[in-house]
Amino acid sequence: MSNALSVIGKRLPRPQGPAQTTGAAQFAADIKLPGMLIGKVLRSPYPHAKILKIDKSKAENLPGVEAVITAEDGPKIPYSICNLSGDMQNPELPSEHKDCYVFNDKARFVGDPVAAVAAINEYIAEEALELIDVEYEKLPAVFDPIEAMKPGAPKIHDYAEGNVAEHIPYAFLEGDVEKGLQEADFIFEGTFRTTKQKSAQIEPNATVANFDHNGRLTVWSSSQQPHPARRQLARIFNMPEGKVRLLSPFIGGAFGSRQSFITEPVCIALARKAGKPVKLEDTREEDLSTREGRQPQILTAKLGIKKDGTITALQFKTVADAGAYFSHSGAVTSLCMMDFLELYRCPNKNGEADIVYTNTSISGGIRGYGNPPAMFALEQLMDNAAKTLGIDPIELRLKNIKRAGERGYGMLPIENTALAECIKLGAEKIGWQEKKASKKEGVIKRGIGMACAMHCSGAYPDLVEQSNAFIKLNADGSADVTVSATDLGQGIVGALGQIAAEGLGLRAEDVNVTYGDTDVTPFDDGAHASGSCYTTGNAVLAAATNAKKQLLERAAKALGVSDEELDTREGRVYVKTDPEKGIAIAEVVRNTIYDFTGEGYNISATGTSGYRGSSPFQATFVEVEVDTETGQVKVLKIVLAEDIGRAINPMTVEGQLEGGIVQGLGYTLTEDFVVDMNTGCTVTDSFDVYKLPTTLDLPEIEVILVEQPVASGPFGAKGVGELGLIAMAAATANAVYDAVGIQVKELPITPEKILHALESNQ
Repeated sequence: MSNALSVIGKRLPRPQGPAQTTGAAQFAADIKLPGMLIGKVLRSPYPHAKILKIDKSKAENLPGVEAVITAEDGPKIPYSICNLSGDMQNPELPSEHKDCYVFNDKARFVGDPVAAVAAINEYIAEEALELIDVEYEKLPAVFDPIEAMKPGAPKIHDYAEGNVAEHIPYAFLEGDVEKGLQEADFIFEGTFRTTKQKSAQIEPNATVANFDHNGRLTVWSSSQQPHPARRQLARIFNMPEGKVRLLSPFIGGAFGSRQSFITEPVCIALARKAGKPVKLEDTREEDLSTREGRQPQILTAKLGIKKDGTITALQFKTVADAGAYFSHSGAVTSLCMMDFLELYRCPNKNGEADIVYTNTSISGGIRGYGNPPAMFALEQLMDNAAKTLGIDPIELRLKNIKRAGERGYGMLPIENTALAECIKLGAEKIGWQEKKASKKEGVIKRGIGMACAMHCSGAYPDLVEQSNAFIKLNADGSADVTVSATDLGQGIVGALGQIAAEGLGLRAEDVNVTYGDTDVTPFDDGAHASGSCYTTGNAVLAAATNAKKQLLERAAKALGVSDEELDTREGRVYVKTDPEKGIAIAEVVRNTIYDFTGEGYNISATGTSGYRGSSPFQATFVEVEVDTETGQVKVLKIVLAEDIGRAINPMTVEGQLEGGIVQGLGYTLTEDFVVDMNTGCTVTDSFDVYKLPTTLDLPEIEVILVEQPVASGPFGAKGVGELGLIAMAAATANAVYDAVGIQVKELPITPEKILHALESNQ
């Protein structure tokens, strides 16, 4: 019998596909409980104001209203909005970074929660909000991080001098940057600005919370991290962790936005006050105006390089806009520095960052984390250097990319890398040499650009990156897999099912995966850092390996051979030297369960994975047309070559990368989060004005999967969820540079910015 993989690598449909496409899937907002109330939140109309007094009596007396809560009713325990397990690794986070309460004593951005109501229906709840009388003392506000750092700027949090929440020096300094710059033949530098991209997931945020008669709390939430979220909620509401159950039903997209608290704390506070279940759901306006977005960065960077293209120095400084509360800003900013400084081989590097509060909505951990802004800066400097040196941008990158064994993401050694192959294949597919050589003539000019990126497969060693799985074999030869990884639309449930099936020797359709319920699933750090397939997949494979060992031991008795002589495939245990001799897995399991000799049991096993990592790499190529009269950029073709390790389900991997490309295209060209600098109100509060790319805006897209399996990944797989987006802005900016000879250093790349750059360049 062939030793080739039978399930891994197959293009299988997602198990949740039928439920999602027919409307049968139940999301958090679809949950209905007897006697359930509807929650609504009163939000501050001011970007910065002390809350002096709240009169809620009229709202409380409105028929149909069953709870009205303010800061006096909410928990008094401060917390970080971020749910990452750093709080588990170090329970004593700096107290200043636990800078938020369910309701705060003052509003720090337009939309900050001030009060909330629960009523028998939405209409009464909205009417009740209008009856709450709030007395504010308006305070001066500041919306730009550079302005916020100036002497005399309004102070947003008392502890943060100059509104600097944290100053972060780079933790992995190397060499002497000043010496490296002196050794350089050329120094390239620039200041780059990026925008607060919104995750813009299709499903608005929603939570249902209910306390039972024993005081046990059940929460239905679209959280990416059920176990870390449960722990944080238990702490906020001063409850034992075992008294909290969190369920993640179907989730309509996340892109990182659901690894923080959103509607959960207010919903739980309402349910506790009302003594009834409560549902709290964001409107689209609330989602766009008040929820986390990608952290804006103002990056100042230097690249020192020799005439032969050898990088001698990299220097990085950024001012990061945290918005009103700290949340993910520390981790995002630290990783932004690391992404910039560690992609290429360089003997001298340093960096520093200031994380600054402003009176705007919160910055969070959106897909790609700090990597897209870092690449936007680094890869434009690389192209600038290539042009000055007269070196092909591809050759410059190939000269400086890291090799296996050098330090990669998170300072872990690079296990293997196929970046060189990705660059060469991507260049071939887009026709790099021919198009680079073509002349740029006429009003509409064509250009081609590329950029590289490195990312992670899980967040170790920065976080507790641990996953666990449980597998039980059934008498009909099927298997039940229980994990806590959440499916956000990325297809992880199907991938984990394929890993379990391959590990056990079953067909994919014989595996059922249960997930997203903290009562029944073992601990998992959650879906983040492109780590679900890698980390949770390893746990599933470990559990499958342990269960298979038991299976072979029982089959060996039935077949009269040793278990070392046996293997499994497609539902059968067979003798490796005589594949025709064997027994159905179903028969082995059935006989093991219904064993009347007193030696029966249910074959089952657990598996644990964690504390590893393997860096995936990619190269993105973009061809554009630039209209020099209007500044309009039209993307003609995108090629992305991905160092995937091994694709568990190539169709799912390609879908992830294509989705990332489209999200990156929006980040690059159209998605501009705008705040009115006079009122602090979000201007882009609907999809009418916050412009997402649609299918009508998409160019030809080609994804290339470069497979070089890694020993540490399940069947050789690396992470994939974020890399599709990361280099898009940089590659597109470089294509514009190739077309018209100007570099746009601020996102999004709008026609106005291109025309201004062209005029300034004349």
